[in-house]
Amino acid sequence: MMNILFVKQQLWQSLLGHLCDQGKGIQESGAFLLGSINGNQRMIRSFLPYERLQADALHRDYVSLNSDSFSKLWALCREHNVSVVGDVHTHRFGPQQSRSDRANPMIARKGHMAIIVPRFAQGKIESREVGLHCYQGAHKWVSVFHSDVGQYLKIER
Repeated sequence: MMNILFVKQQLWQSLLGHLCDQGKGIQESGAFLLGSINGNQRMIRSFLPYERLQADALHRDYVSLNSDSFSKLWALCREHNVSVVGDVHTHRFGPQQSRSDRANPMIARKGHMAIIVPRFAQGKIESREVGLHCYQGAHKWVSVFHSDVGQYLKIER
């Protein structure tokens, strides 16, 4: 089962711009997607870059967050009355999950959505170029790519 993500076009472009700037074309970057959940529909209202939770989150070849970062995340969610509706991070090449991504979901809760943006978010990124991955529990995922992405990632004007 796949959830449906809704995001305003301006916010989507801002998110991609941030990922591009943060990764500088040489490293992964990422963020938690915050908003509201209603059944299988998730509305992205803002994003929280990983480096705002942990200054050194991006100082390796991959994203790494410690437990203090998650404590800060949950406190911010409570303070702003939002939920984590997913996460996003970049990869150098394609939108497929790495072995580490599959084994270590950012939020190990059934229904959690992960978006992977190729090319470290450099250049124009079309929505059909990203990978959407929905966590099913027990380290199982359902993924969609290419033209199927538009069924589950709704970018609204």
